[in-house]
This record gives sequence, C-alpha cells and structure tokens, in this order.
Amino acid sequence: MRENLKDLLNSEHKTLFIRLYKSWCHNPASTFSLCLIAEAYDHAYELVCKFAELEITVGFLVEIDKLVQLIESPIFTGLRMQLLEPTKYPSLYKCLYGLLMLLPQSDAFETLKNRLNSVATLGQVYLLVQGAKEDVCSVQSKSAINFTELAQHFLTVQKAHQSQNRHKVLSETPR
Repeated sequence: MRENLKDLLNSEHKTLFIRLYKSWCHNPASTFSLCLIAEAYDHAYELVCKFAELEITVGFLVEIDKLVQLIESPIFTGLRMQLLEPTKYPSLYKCLYGLLMLLPQSDAFETLKNRLNSVATLGQVYLLVQGAKEDVCSVQSKSAINFTELAQHFLTVQKAHQSQNRHKVLSETPR
C-alpha cells in the first residue's frame, strides 16, 4: 500500500490517498505522516503551517513525538535517503524543519534536529555544486489532486475538534 501511495498519478492510488486523507485528518500527525508516505512534501509543509494556526495541545505534541520516532524507523528509510538530495526534495526539508519549529526542546526535538543536522552540511555542499540544475520533484504539481481543498477539509475538521473540546471543558467546569 505504501508503494501505491507514492504513485499519485494513478487514479486508483489517488482515490486511495484522498479517502485515507479525509478519514485520517482527525489526527494532525496521522495526516502529516500520510503525506510523508505519499511523498506529498509540498502539502506536508502546508499542513505544518496550518498546525501553527491550531491550538497546540499536550496530546498533539505527544503525537508529533511519536511521529519523529517513526521517522527514525525502517518505514521511513527512503525519506531519510531523500534528505541527501536537497534540490530534488526542498519541501521535505521545509516540512521537517517546520515540524522542528513546532516542537518544544525535548528528546523528539533533539532527535529530529540531529537528523537534519547530519545532512545539513552535505546539503549545502550539494547545493553549491549542483545549483539549480535538477528539476524539483513535486507530487503536488503532477498528481492533479486538489490539495487546497484537502487542506481546507483538514482545517475544518481540526477546528470542529477544537470547538468540541472547548465545549466539553466548559460543560465539565463547575459553576
């Protein structure tokens, strides 16, 4: 299934991605990880920016912590290898650095920072040597998926969850 999600040019795979996205968007970390698996890095970066608009809760930070641990697992070996090609995957860098900016100073922060620092020097050398010779690989521009619509759906679902949580807290507060 992971390989299918990487081929968003195929209409069946695109439909699978959209269905998973719409059901997983109740959990920001799950939605983000789906985008990483599908190599939809432009949209993953867009989601990280949307995370900053949402209420950052302890639960959210715990989920992001687990995601950072998952990024270090064998499932994401391909993603980590793509960090060696910064001109081909600039949005991957942006979304991971964006995630780093959301995290408080913690073990997850240190893990992700160390991973990004381990390729930063190589990335700078590569950029100097290659310049802008390589084409930027963007799933978003090639797949014909309406990522703007998906981002709006994500934000709507997340705001509904926030509203529901606030209502729950207010109803449980003694008067």
